[in-house]
Amino acid sequence: MPDYGGFMGPAYGVGRMSRVKKTAQKRLARLLRGRTEPHGIEITDESILKGVEVDDSGIVQLWIQPNRAHCPCCINDLMELRSEINQQKGVLACHIEVVGVPQADRWTAAINE
Repeated sequence: MPDYGGFMGPAYGVGRMSRVKKTAQKRLARLLRGRTEPHGIEITDESILKGVEVDDSGIVQLWIQPNRAHCPCCINDLMELRSEINQQKGVLACHIEVVGVPQADRWTAAINE
């Protein structure tokens, strides 16, 4: 579909962001800004936060590479982060995918229970 610069309106999905998505993104950014992981590195550092996605319904997905593999305080911190994100207005659900560590699937399962 050609881009008409918003002429056809949001019903056609021409570059419009849903209000829910915008709210979820703002709250997520506010929550992550300045937050440090248990070992003192900001969670928004590129070595830790590998990706962020918020869909139009308010589902948040984060891809995170913990600083230290199999560190219990890192797992607990990510569980708390997920809980805090889920409590934000506009967020329907949150899924944290752990990447770049051995048995990342087990980390992911534990965090998202």
